[in-house]
Amino acid sequence: MSDDTLSAELQFAETHTNVAGTPTPVVTWDVPDGTAITIVQGHPAIVDLEDAVGNNLPRSAKIGLAYREPGDPLDDWTVISETAIAPYNTLSLKDQQSGDNAERRRVRFDPDRVPGGRLNLADADELALVVLSDVEVDPASIVFNYPMTLENV
Repeated sequence: MSDDTLSAELQFAETHTNVAGTPTPVVTWDVPDGTAITIVQGHPAIVDLEDAVGNNLPRSAKIGLAYREPGDPLDDWTVISETAIAPYNTLSLKDQQSGDNAERRRVRFDPDRVPGGRLNLADADELALVVLSDVEVDPASIVFNYPMTLENV
């Protein structure tokens, strides 16, 4: 078991362009065979999302974490957290990493979908960062970091 960071740069992460105006995964993590991932609510996320010309997403944009299990229909994600992009737009990556203003960036899970605030994902599951925005996210610019535990099973 190792404490690690869930990020868009992991080997098992894939970035995507969103569909403007539709909740769309921009990063998906396909849990590797023989491993399990656990994420726990309450930590501050580090997020930087830009459009194709390098502008922050509009303040009306929302982001969230979602998961999908093997039996779920195609493109059917269960959203477990949702927040406005605004707290991330107002802080530089350096400021987010320092822990300043962390309270506004703490990830909270929907208690009906993740009782106890702990999500365990097996190697057949997928996790996604979902974006709802009127503009497209540049997949090459995506920065997302959140604590996770990666365990061999």
